[in-house]
Amino acid sequence: MQTPLCQKCAWSESLCQSCAAKRNSGAMSDLDIEVSRILYKVNELHNITAAQFSHALDLGDAVLVFTPGEAGLLIGRGGKVVSALSAALGKRVRIVSQAGDARKSLEDLLTPAKILGINESFHAGATRLSIRLAKADEKLLRIDVRKLEPLVSEWMGKPAVFVFE
Repeated sequence: MQTPLCQKCAWSESLCQSCAAKRNSGAMSDLDIEVSRILYKVNELHNITAAQFSHALDLGDAVLVFTPGEAGLLIGRGGKVVSALSAALGKRVRIVSQAGDARKSLEDLLTPAKILGINESFHAGATRLSIRLAKADEKLLRIDVRKLEPLVSEWMGKPAVFVFE
């Protein structure tokens, strides 16, 4: 399994020099350490050795877990892995795959809502992304889109706005 935390540190309370350096430099957060340790424990029950985990973000009421590989491995058969993560963290967990294009990643993040389109608009010399969603899907979203806008803006490298039509 590939995580920001080495296997030795996942099973001990202290961090090795390499992992401590990652943490001190900001390349790995406390949440990343916690999620990595939980995943190593879950790996004992459910074989997720092929899973990859890059980083996690806390949105307050939910945690986003990013994977450079296949999201299905971290979701698990019947959602068992993501349920174990959610129970251990005490929050809802969304698995987001960074493999492929940005639209696919956004669809993973916003499921079950459907993306109608992603438009790039030019206003006052700046570029802005408008992510269009159906008005009826607004109540299906499990994460507040206003909390997601800064995250998506940073992720895409451009200011992003969610628009419900």
